[in-house]
Amino acid sequence: MTNTKIEWADATWNPITGCSKISEGCEHCYAERMVKRFPKIYPNGFKPTFHEKRLEEPLHWKKPRRIFVCSMGDLFHEDVSIEWIYKVFDIMSRCPQHTFLLLTKRPERAKALTETMLHLYYPELKYPLTSFLFPNVWLGVTVEHFKHTDRIALLQETNFAHRFVSLEPLLSIIHIGIYLFISHYDGRPIEWVIVGGETGPGARKMKPEWVRDIRDDCIKYKVPFFFKKWGGGNKSRLLDGREWNEFPKELKESGE
Repeated sequence: MTNTKIEWADATWNPITGCSKISEGCEHCYAERMVKRFPKIYPNGFKPTFHEKRLEEPLHWKKPRRIFVCSMGDLFHEDVSIEWIYKVFDIMSRCPQHTFLLLTKRPERAKALTETMLHLYYPELKYPLTSFLFPNVWLGVTVEHFKHTDRIALLQETNFAHRFVSLEPLLSIIHIGIYLFISHYDGRPIEWVIVGGETGPGARKMKPEWVRDIRDDCIKYKVPFFFKKWGGGNKSRLLDGREWNEFPKELKESGE
């Protein structure tokens, strides 16, 4: 586990690294660029890899942290074995002092694991599942384009205790209001929205009106809004003259 410059987390933990490209937002993947820069650290390149020596790192951190899990990959990638995923969740369940944040572009696999396998940690559960699992784990989906908003719908079908959405890199207008409206009434709320532009070589620009539309929907439905940066060479974090660093109450407290 290491400290991080990611604005919404205190640390990163990468027991699993690697991924493969499945949509527009993957085109200029920062994690893939990083792997290529450090071949000695990542001898398997960007192939999904289990780093067993990193697995127990969170157990040694006593002070509560917001921990971004698998910032260098996707925990729910199809080439990540169920056994590896079990081991990661076992460590998270043994660290209630921390808050773990997972981001995926594969919520369908996260949903399947929740419904058919993760119940091993909760043997008393009956089917269909009606309760929420892992109170210190926040599951989020990355959605970069309106064509992939189905990931949000799948996220809302999961049984994780907390859900959030990362619209980064934002490559089109996304009308998130309908999902915030539904989540407000279905008992499975989206509790946080993060927005950011693309960074690095070849970064595509993000239009201000896209960001404002999302921010206004978050204000309307009282969902914390976090604006990461404009990207495209613009490191500013200002939107309409101010920074937007809103956290859900539980996340803010876990990082204090």
